[in-house]
Amino acid sequence: MKPDESYAKLQKRRLHLIEINDTGEGTKVKNQLERKFMAAWQFTPDRRRLGCKLAEAIRLFRSVRGFDHCSYYTGENDQRIIVTQPYGSSASEIIQDLTLSNGVCPEVIDATEWAFYYPEHASLFIVRFPSNFQKAMQDFEAALRRAKIESA
Repeated sequence: MKPDESYAKLQKRRLHLIEINDTGEGTKVKNQLERKFMAAWQFTPDRRRLGCKLAEAIRLFRSVRGFDHCSYYTGENDQRIIVTQPYGSSASEIIQDLTLSNGVCPEVIDATEWAFYYPEHASLFIVRFPSNFQKAMQDFEAALRRAKIESA
């Protein structure tokens, strides 16, 4: 799915405002872009902070390349969505860092053409987590602890 021409014009406006250091108007345009992005992808705000809490659990669990300028959303059926807009990271790095030993991993979509943080400079990746991801992380950590105790 590609953004329409009006989105591209807003991105150019946002880029111009960043270049002239107009943070007030730049923030307004960024918010407009984000609202259009959310509507196009059918995301809702993370009002219950489910994605935010999952991101915090992931940060405690392991370091993930490319988690920068993150926004948190809820998708269909309360799916946790993290949108990250990093500089110089790839979708494959995010997948590699988030794939658990049992093969559980989120879906990562490269949607850079929708960037709203810093268009043309930052990528945009949509990270859609399976409902069992947080439990799978906890199970993985428990197995590691057991393995350490048994090997001691």
